Amino acid sequence: MFFLKLLNMKKKGIFLGFVFLIAAYTVMVAQETDNAKPQILINLAENDGQSGQIEIIQPEQAENLLKMRIANNRLKKGEIPGYRVQVFSESGQAANKKSDEVRVNCIRNFSNLETHKEYNNPNWQIFVGDFRTRNEALREIQKIKKIYPGAFIVSTNIQISK
Repeated sequence: MFFLKLLNMKKKGIFLGFVFLIAAYTVMVAQETDNAKPQILINLAENDGQSGQIEIIQPEQAENLLKMRIANNRLKKGEIPGYRVQVFSESGQAANKKSDEVRVNCIRNFSNLETHKEYNNPNWQIFVGDFRTRNEALREIQKIKKIYPGAFIVSTNIQISK
């Protein structure tokens, strides 16, 4: 009987020893993993954000479309789609002189906005502003309509701000 208890205790000892080895190994691996995490964070923190390489993989058609867009923009000489407010449009012999008077008045009253004079056969036209969005034009048209009640917003190409 004593011998069976001793044999049973040996099995328990071997089993407990094996469990101890597994626990020690697990702790050791966990410490190595914990040590690796801060090193990764340290490397990220030390990176100045100015180095690295990005590879863009895209179909050839997308690249060709981009090249066409760039070439088209160069032809437009600094113009992009946008909005202006039209304050004057007339035709006739006196229209050119009257458009000059309206333009001077717009420059005087709306000095913060660009004023443009255009001849679109047969009309002389005066436009105010270079707005990238319709909302920008809507904010300004309220002020413009106090002097030019017939003013309205038109979609056109605008000059890119300097």
